[in-house]
Order: sequence, then structure tokens, then C-alpha cells
Amino acid sequence: MKRTTYSLLAALILLLASCTEKSPAGPDWGDFTPTPEPEKPEEIVIKNIEPTTEVAAAGSQIAGLRFYPGISINIAQKNFAARLADISSAGFKYIEITIKHGYGIKDKSDEAVLADFSTVLSQVKAVGLTIWSIHLPFDDSNWTNPGGKESIRRQSVDYLNRVMRLCAAGFPECKNYVLHASKGTLSPRSESVAQARKSLAEMIPVAKELGVRICVENLVGSLCPTTEEMAATIDGVEDAWVTYDIGHAHCVGQDVVTFLKWIGPRLGTVHMHDTMFGSKNDSHSLIGDGNISKWEEVYHTMLKDNRYRGVFLFELSGANANTVMESYKKIVSDYEKAYEQ
Repeated sequence: MKRTTYSLLAALILLLASCTEKSPAGPDWGDFTPTPEPEKPEEIVIKNIEPTTEVAAAGSQIAGLRFYPGISINIAQKNFAARLADISSAGFKYIEITIKHGYGIKDKSDEAVLADFSTVLSQVKAVGLTIWSIHLPFDDSNWTNPGGKESIRRQSVDYLNRVMRLCAAGFPECKNYVLHASKGTLSPRSESVAQARKSLAEMIPVAKELGVRICVENLVGSLCPTTEEMAATIDGVEDAWVTYDIGHAHCVGQDVVTFLKWIGPRLGTVHMHDTMFGSKNDSHSLIGDGNISKWEEVYHTMLKDNRYRGVFLFELSGANANTVMESYKKIVSDYEKAYEQ
């Protein structure tokens, strides 16, 4: 009986051994673990930026962010109220008001100017618009002293400080003041830079007192056409910001994106319009009527590198508002194709 049991047990062991022999090697089919499906990117949610003077944090998320477009308007323009209505009906929410010599502030009392500003503000609010920036007078102020007389420079600074005070009282929600030099420079140009720095040192304390920002503009036929001269003018000048005029940079032969990246987070506000490269013709043309070809890169740079969170403002005060709005939509569309699709 025991022998029979041993025989059966031995047979079972042999059977099990035969079942565990390795099969002949076949082709190497690799790992059969299924590859997980790649995660779908989160849906980009479009969000218009509520304009602010605050600079976004470095590395901030920019996907889906869109600037509000704005457009400039001359305060002395005929049919001012009708123009405001056209701007609003085209879909704009923000404007820049340009104050030129023809408005006559020099010849009016403070009380008269503030009464005029009160009327203007009522007209602006009546059509649902907000003043993002004010272009300070430039055709009758010589704060960079192209005439070379200290008395003229001093008078110009006093005048611009007066205008800032009046604007701060009349348009208290607006915090951005565009500062544009008069035409011409002293010889050598470094003397105009020195005069400009002297004037800024006398104007910026007034701006800080009023809670507003002075934004120095790059120009044609005057001061700061290049990054080098802008640097010489504002470097080390605390609280001096930059108004970047893309058309001015382009028509004097500057690369528009390189200039913008140089400005970095000191970008205070912008003037957008088209021009011909290197022409020195400050044409303020509609988008497409010049040959600026980097609009989508400009848009991306403003969001990412400048960390700008203000208004994408067109300085085309006489242009058809609907046409300007369509050009803005084209820029956004090109930006989306280049960076978000």
C-alpha cells in the first residue's frame, strides 16, 4: 500500500515538473501595460482684465487673459459728446483724454477749468465710459527745454503741475498721466536728457502727492526715440513709468518687441497705431495701413514679460471706432492662434 502511494506521489511530481518547463522563447512583444491617455489641457477660460496700475507677479498665469481695448479722444474735439457715443457703441469701455493747447487751460481760471472738466466727466459717464489715461499738454510746454531757457522750463513745469492738480480734482479715478516732450532737442541731446531729468524731479513729487503716475512717452523728432535715450532719461528716477508708443518705435527703426521687453514691468500705459518702419513719419495709421507685423507677439509680451494689466489703448482719435474695434479683434484672434491653440 505504501509502495502504491509512493508511486502515485512520484508520478504527480513528474507531472508537475513537466507543466512548469519554460516554453520556447518567442518574439519580444514588449510591455503589455496599456499607456494611459494623456490628460486633456484645462479649458482656457477667457477673462477680460479689470484694468489696474498694479503689475502682475512674475510668472503669473496668462492663459485666457484679455486686455480691454481703449481709444483716445481730444478733449477739444468738435462734437465731443457724439464721438464719445460712437466709441461706446463700438464696444469700447475705456478712453484716453488728450488735452491740447486749443483747450485753453492757460487762459482759464482753475474754477472755470474744473467746471469744464465736470461737464466732460458727466458726458463720459453718460455713455458708460471710463477714463484710463490723460495725455498732458505737449504743444505748449517745454519741460525738456528745447529753447534752452531755464525760465521757459520752469514755467512749463509749473504749468504741467497745475494741469495735473486740476485733472486729479476733475477726474479723480484716472491714475495714468502721459508725459510727452515738445518737438526738438538741445545740442548735444544729452543736455535735453539732463533738463528732462531735472523737470521729472520737480513733477514726480506732485504726482505722488496726487496719487497718479507720470508715464514718459517714447517719441519721434524729440526725446526718447530709442531704448538708450529712454534709459538715460528715467533710469534712477523713482516712480517714472513709460508710455510705450508702438508706432513711434517702429517708424524710427526700433524693433517693437525688443523695445517692449526692455521696458519690462515699468510699462505704465500704451499707444497703439500703425506706421511704416524707419520712415520717421508719425502717421498714427489704422492697423494694417502700416507694416508692423508683430501684433500677436506684442500682445503676448505685454501679458507675460511686462506683466501689464492695463488697457490696450489705440491712439487714433479721428478713426472710425468700429473699424478700430475690428482691428483689435483681429489682433486677439492672431494672438490666440499663435499662443493658445
